[in-house]
Amino acid sequence: MSTENFRSLKYKFNYDQTIEGEMSIDLGRFEGQFSGAQFLLDSMVMTDMSPLMPKQTGEFINVTKAMSAAIAGSGTVVAAAPPFGRFLYHGKTMVDPDTGSTWARKDVKKVLVSQYAGKTTAKENLDFSKGAHPDAQAEWFEAAKKQHKDDWVRMVKKVAGGGTNGR
Repeated sequence: MSTENFRSLKYKFNYDQTIEGEMSIDLGRFEGQFSGAQFLLDSMVMTDMSPLMPKQTGEFINVTKAMSAAIAGSGTVVAAAPPFGRFLYHGKTMVDPDTGSTWARKDVKKVLVSQYAGKTTAKENLDFSKGAHPDAQAEWFEAAKKQHKDDWVRMVKKVAGGGTNGR
C-alpha cells in the first residue's frame, strides 16, 4: 500500500478570520505499518484460498502460490495461474471455438461450452474432485472472502495500527 500521497499533509485553517496558520503532518512513519499490513493481507488471502482450490497434483496451486508470493505486498493476489486458471476459477469447461474440443489449437482462445455453436460432448460445469481438498469449489477467492473477511480486516487493522486492538 503506497503512502506517497500521504507523507505530508498541509492544512490551512481560518478561525473567525483572526487566526491563520499552517500545520504539517508527517505520516511517513506509518509506511512500514501499511506495507506490513498489505503484505499480511495478501498472504492471508492466498492461505485462505488454497484449501478451496481444486487439487489433483498440486502443481496448479503451487504455481498460483509462487506467482502470488512474487508480488506479495503489492495489493494483488494471483487467484488462478495460467493457463488453467481462467476456466478452473469459474468452474466452467472451455473448448476450442471451432472444434468444440477441450484441447485447443495453438494461439486459440477457448470459449465456454455454452458459447460453442457446434456439438460437443463437454459439460458446461466442472466437477471438482474432493479427495485432496473436500471444500474445492469455483470462485474460491469469493468463498474465502466470505469465510475470512472479518479476520482479514481485524488483522490488517492490528498491523496497520488502526482500531482498538485491531477491532
